Amino acid sequence: MNTVFNEYNNKVDLSALFDYCREKGNQCHYTKGEIFTQAGYVGKYLAFIESGYFKFTTVTSEGNETVVGFAFEGEGMCDFNNSFQNKPSEVSIVAGSDCTVYQISFKEAKEFLEAVYKDSLLKITGELFSEVYQRHLELYRKSPTERYLDLIRKYPEILNIVTLREIASYLLVTPIYLSRLNM
Repeated sequence: MNTVFNEYNNKVDLSALFDYCREKGNQCHYTKGEIFTQAGYVGKYLAFIESGYFKFTTVTSEGNETVVGFAFEGEGMCDFNNSFQNKPSEVSIVAGSDCTVYQISFKEAKEFLEAVYKDSLLKITGELFSEVYQRHLELYRKSPTERYLDLIRKYPEILNIVTLREIASYLLVTPIYLSRLNM
């Protein structure tokens, strides 16, 4: 995607971390559907996405998988909050397509962040929180149609990358509802 999906990437310069991943990390390939982080387990890696995309999923009380976020080419990826605190992840991070990443252990990532970004860690976590909080508020402030139109306006390429079913799940609407909007 030409446009950054996770806007915190525009607000915090993580280029040193991403460069480190490319230089020191292991290049790994994930096939569509392969799990990067499994819910219920502590995330082991932080990765820079070279190609493809990942979706962040959780399971509803009815047992259905739902998409709660995405990470695309050129972005970093991990369950930052839980991994940083060595807690089990509450989401699974799953390859939405065949992907190539450069990954480092989260232990190594944490050491790098604390050494290189020690004065910026509060800003990084603040920006992550702010983005998640804004997305949460939009669920209440905007109708599903408004959220869909905002998504397409900000990230028009998403329709060429992500399935309509995944977009519907992310927007908390049914695929049928979304297909009517997408006509």
